[in-house]
Amino acid sequence: MITGSCLCGANAFELDREAGPVTACHCGQCRRYSGFHAASVDVDGAPVRWVRQDHVTRYRHDSGAERAFCGLCGTKLWFQGADGWMSLEAGLIDAPSGGEMAGHIFTQFKGDFYEISDGPPQREQG
Repeated sequence: MITGSCLCGANAFELDREAGPVTACHCGQCRRYSGFHAASVDVDGAPVRWVRQDHVTRYRHDSGAERAFCGLCGTKLWFQGADGWMSLEAGLIDAPSGGEMAGHIFTQFKGDFYEISDGPPQREQG
């Protein structure tokens, strides 16, 4: 089981599985949302149990995708695609997470102020 929370603790979760691989997304939306790239863990359809979900603010994109963050501290919480696919922000997960960086996606859109040189595979698309 993995557990985690936002910075202020107003939102906390449990998930009955290991953290799994972390993916870094460099698409334009993730760069704007995070200021760099988004590091997330796919929940693979496992139900996320929110122990506390007191201050969630949701942003729904025109595509039907949803992003959520804590309305108190601003911590990014999740991304959910219009098709229901969901990922949690990797930084929410309590240590030791057991996860490791598996790769980078949408690298063709990465910021011009950094290079990706950490070794995991890179894909220009998702």
